[in-house]
Amino acid sequence: MPKRSKAQTQQNIETILAEAKRQLLALGYEGMSYTTLSEATGVSRTGISHHFPRKQDFMVALEPFLVESLRTPLDTSGTINAFMKSWMQAMHAEGEFKATLKLCFYVLISGKADHGAAFRCLKTLQQECEQQMQTDLTVAFSQLLGASVLLCRQRADAKS
Repeated sequence: MPKRSKAQTQQNIETILAEAKRQLLALGYEGMSYTTLSEATGVSRTGISHHFPRKQDFMVALEPFLVESLRTPLDTSGTINAFMKSWMQAMHAEGEFKATLKLCFYVLISGKADHGAAFRCLKTLQQECEQQMQTDLTVAFSQLLGASVLLCRQRADAKS
């Protein structure tokens, strides 16, 4: 088999990550696997594990995207109340914000993965929002995270 070029290797990695992102948000951490990624991308399980030896490596590689998914719907141009309102509106919508937050909560709470990437995503989000708003959001962030956990749990209980 001929050796792959750096460009081909990078394209493979980008393909794998794009599908991992899609599956993590749609299926959750437990639903995504090397098999589902291989079937969707056409890259062998061995090829995927060569670039991402552990499942949690996907979370690390996707950290910038996850932070952006969380930051995008948030109003950081005004007051803390406007910020909190935008957060709750994003939580009630079925979109990337909610899916990303649920993914971070799952990784943090389940103990099935190294929670460092999820923690860093939430911490980076808080820091970037504080920098944009030039205010301390520690209390608001704690309240919003707590409310979001409860909302995720209520919806999960209602489905079962």
